[in-house]
Amino acid sequence: MLDFVYLLVIIVLLAFFLIVIKIFGSSEKKDKSITYNNSDLTSLHILYSIILYPFWFIIFVFTCLTFLPIVMLSKAKSISPIVRFYGRLLLFGFGIILKIQGKEKLKRKKPYLLLFNHSSIIDIFILPTITFRQVTALAASYQFKLPIWGPIIRKYGIIPVERKNKSSAIESVKYAQKKLKEGISVFISPEGTRTTSGKLNSFKKGPFHLAKGSNADILIVVFKGAFLAKRKTDWRIKPGTVDVVVGDFIYFEDYKNLSISELQKNCWEKMNDLLEN
Repeated sequence: MLDFVYLLVIIVLLAFFLIVIKIFGSSEKKDKSITYNNSDLTSLHILYSIILYPFWFIIFVFTCLTFLPIVMLSKAKSISPIVRFYGRLLLFGFGIILKIQGKEKLKRKKPYLLLFNHSSIIDIFILPTITFRQVTALAASYQFKLPIWGPIIRKYGIIPVERKNKSSAIESVKYAQKKLKEGISVFISPEGTRTTSGKLNSFKKGPFHLAKGSNADILIVVFKGAFLAKRKTDWRIKPGTVDVVVGDFIYFEDYKNLSISELQKNCWEKMNDLLEN
């Protein structure tokens, strides 16, 4: 009987590991119009990846099993330090060290709409490390179907988004607007999906309807180095440092007379400047 239990555990862990590899692997078809430069990735990074994926997986399982009870038994607004710890732990599993510039702005008591560039799958582990107050975020709906991870983000209050369902996406934005008005900050990527080139994608209009509809101040944050650490079109990991650069607030009073398109363009330019400089 005990042998059967061990075998079952091994099968479950193996299946979970294969799911992780599927998610983190090169899952995106390459755009033939883009020239991909992976010359910075060498055979050494293959070795790093072979070592780091199992190491990270062990940390991920530990995180899920220990964090799930905390989330279930605690209120989201009271566990920010724990969330930050687990975020850094998961990044460490990939050999990534995080540096944050402008941390004090993230601690503001008044709720704000945080816009970030989406360049890598590891962004979902960077976001917890910049959580210094009660927040929510919009995340792809597939994440809610993952074992253990899905229940964690659902209980924490993350908002699912059906990217290919416009009416459902609009409802998600409306729900996020409600959360902002309740005093909860919202994190969202205006690009909607990860870049495959390393360059900033065009922005969707949803986040700016959200900003204007809730009279929210906007905070732009960029993750420098995340794309190089784990890009969407390559399975290899490049350990190193990721810099989180926090920009200045864009106050509602300063943009309330702008159209959605004008605000969208203004925020894209500010985010791109942070990334390029």
